[in-house]
Amino acid sequence: MPTWIIEPHDPLIVRDGRPFGPDPGVRAVSLAFPLPSTTTGAARTCAGLNAQGQFDPQRIAAVKQLAVRGPLLVELDENEDVAWYAPAPSDALMLASEKQDDTLAIRRLVPLALPTGATTDLEASYSLVGRRQREKAKVSGQAPQFWHWNRFEQWLVAPQDDDALRASDLGLAGLLRDSRMHVQINAQRQTAKQGALFQTVGLSFTTRDRRRLALLVEVAQPFPHFAGGMDSLAGERRLVTWRQSAVQLPTCPAELREAIIRDGACRVVLLTPAIFRAGFRPERLLRPAYGVAPRLVAAAVARTQVVSGWDLQVQKPKPTRRMAPAGSVYFLMLEGSPSARAAWLDAHWMAVVSDDEQDARDGFGLMALGVWDGALQAMGEDDARS
Repeated sequence: MPTWIIEPHDPLIVRDGRPFGPDPGVRAVSLAFPLPSTTTGAARTCAGLNAQGQFDPQRIAAVKQLAVRGPLLVELDENEDVAWYAPAPSDALMLASEKQDDTLAIRRLVPLALPTGATTDLEASYSLVGRRQREKAKVSGQAPQFWHWNRFEQWLVAPQDDDALRASDLGLAGLLRDSRMHVQINAQRQTAKQGALFQTVGLSFTTRDRRRLALLVEVAQPFPHFAGGMDSLAGERRLVTWRQSAVQLPTCPAELREAIIRDGACRVVLLTPAIFRAGFRPERLLRPAYGVAPRLVAAAVARTQVVSGWDLQVQKPKPTRRMAPAGSVYFLMLEGSPSARAAWLDAHWMAVVSDDEQDARDGFGLMALGVWDGALQAMGEDDARS
């Protein structure tokens, strides 16, 4: 499948849901990271261009069928080689260190067995996710939003606690935000309108030490009449460069594959936000497939995100819907034979698992897999009192 690198040259404005009208003092604030709908819409625009470089409205229905995976954050070096990033997994608890530098302590969150007599408001089939013992340290405010892929892969294969982990070695705190003040211009006089100031806040794809960041997407088919080059993306049509790349999405580590097949259990980690009909709970992911009947045991899901947008085909706003954010972790039991588990794993590594087929084609719910032994950990005495 063709893979494209989208490198912004200006800070991108990917709007949140706050109003941005013609009122003085209004602010256009960006999300922390572009949603799949932003890059998928741009990719489908490229796919719908005709030989003259204009978008053909007659191709709207066709390009909506184009499947896109991403976006993922990448770093580019002087040779255009790619270094991957992944969203921070929600089963990694980052605690502040007593030191004054950027040292963190990382703790693994696991499904827990309740003490005798304890109850929760969860369904009986679901377990809590947490620590076996109470942690006295506070949650760190320096926890990276994006992990280097090698660190992320280590967490998928062999998650371990660590008391001396530097935040800068783990990944990026997040994309830098670029704030700019603007003034409304009187079209007739070409002068500034008194008091009509407004602000935009965009996402910078350059780090403080001048490293180049970009977005990467994989599309199901080549673009008929677009070979790359300069284009615009997101709010205010900020400039980006599209370049096709030979790089492919990361493959499943052999030791991870062997462990999941052996243990009959796994973690699912969302690399992009997912849209599920039942809120946090996936439906498509839990359907029997390839001889495996997945069973959801527990989930670590951060605060809900929302998505809307504009439907170009019907010229109306899209409905606002809730999403399970990127980094959410689902603990599954895989009931089936080892050969069936192998087939299921191969089909689901880097698959897109939103419930609705169109949401999946749009790139919502890209996932990776991690190891889990399938066991519930006993809560410690401190946990039972808290």
